[in-house]
Amino acid sequence: MNNYLKILCLFGAMIFALLSCKKSGDEPSPGPKPVPMEHGTATGAPVTKTIGAAGGTISTPDGNIKIEIPAGAVTGETNFTIQPVTSTLPSATGTTYRLTPENVDFKKDIKISMQYTDEDLVGANENDLYLAYQDAAGYWRRAVLTWIDKTTKTLTINTRHFSDWTIERIFYIKNVDNKTRLFAKEETGLIAYVDDVKDSTDIIYHDIVPTENVEGWFVTGPGTFNNPKTSTTYYTAPDVIQEPKEVAVGIRIKGMVDKRHPDRPGTGGLVIVQIALKLVPDEFFIWQMDGVEHFATAVDAALLGTSTVLMGTGPTGQVGITVNTSKAGTFEAGGPAEPDKYSMQVSVPQSTVVYQSTYYNCNDTKPRYGAGKLNISLYQNVDGFISGDFNVTVYTRGEGCQNKSKQVTGSFKLRRNV
Repeated sequence: MNNYLKILCLFGAMIFALLSCKKSGDEPSPGPKPVPMEHGTATGAPVTKTIGAAGGTISTPDGNIKIEIPAGAVTGETNFTIQPVTSTLPSATGTTYRLTPENVDFKKDIKISMQYTDEDLVGANENDLYLAYQDAAGYWRRAVLTWIDKTTKTLTINTRHFSDWTIERIFYIKNVDNKTRLFAKEETGLIAYVDDVKDSTDIIYHDIVPTENVEGWFVTGPGTFNNPKTSTTYYTAPDVIQEPKEVAVGIRIKGMVDKRHPDRPGTGGLVIVQIALKLVPDEFFIWQMDGVEHFATAVDAALLGTSTVLMGTGPTGQVGITVNTSKAGTFEAGGPAEPDKYSMQVSVPQSTVVYQSTYYNCNDTKPRYGAGKLNISLYQNVDGFISGDFNVTVYTRGEGCQNKSKQVTGSFKLRRNV
């Protein structure tokens, strides 16, 4: 069992033993208490803008955070700054920002808007996203009146003070082993956390979801849990995986939330959070391009003469690799006749566009080759496996005789048939 989960289980057993020894007249436990955290350190260059009494806006170049200062919020020229810092809130997701000037009570409400992404929702529920800030004493506080726009994926709050701000999640699942792909019989540890506030305060406390609030873990497909009714569990993939399949693994949590935005659903009721896991068969070909992951449903591997051919074809595209070798090793792109060199083609679904590791500059007949490596870690005889990974730059000809490039990464384990 993962050491982290062993420690958690031991800690839970100790707590249970202590509670079992309590006298009937003892007061009930007050529950988890908020803990002050260190303030973060800068992780990037600040964005600075001088704004006066007429008001204005300041935002990061990527648009992740935008601050709107209305007319009359400040009485004179004021330097406003946005700087990314390390996050010290366990439930934070995305980037944490330090907003200055601090220790200033603005004359009017200032609007802070932060955008969230699909990655920020991994293991969380969209209705459980809020903006949070860290006070001078180090406590993180939830801005309960955070307004959410699910169309633009934006969280907004009005405030009259600056400090460190971030996006936080009430509930989230931690994938302890950081495994997003599982083979047959493989397992990964999961823990359900809650970061909530009590009725009398907006200070956030961090805790594992209590067992009495766990209705149960679930999976939208095959697989099992060793402890389906507790906040810490192991999910185990099925004994046999015939084809690549994505499943949602989640937990149902009941009766926990004390304070929400009045327009948010779920107060005191049932909350569902989940993460996606990919079940991978023993033979596979997976690649990523433009942030999208592709699974092959048909694969092939063969040694034809002196060249090894590796193919992966799926509903969302195809990758073909030819490498002039019959052994394991690390290879660079090159011409079809060069020993120990590879060439790659990547097709895009519903398009005639093909990206290749070989490209030509305009009005030039000299072949050029994309950067990157093909690594073959295992090369077995016929009926054995060829496995490895790649990280390659591929090209296609765009408009105006310009080359367009993309980065494609992937991994494979293919049964050799020739």
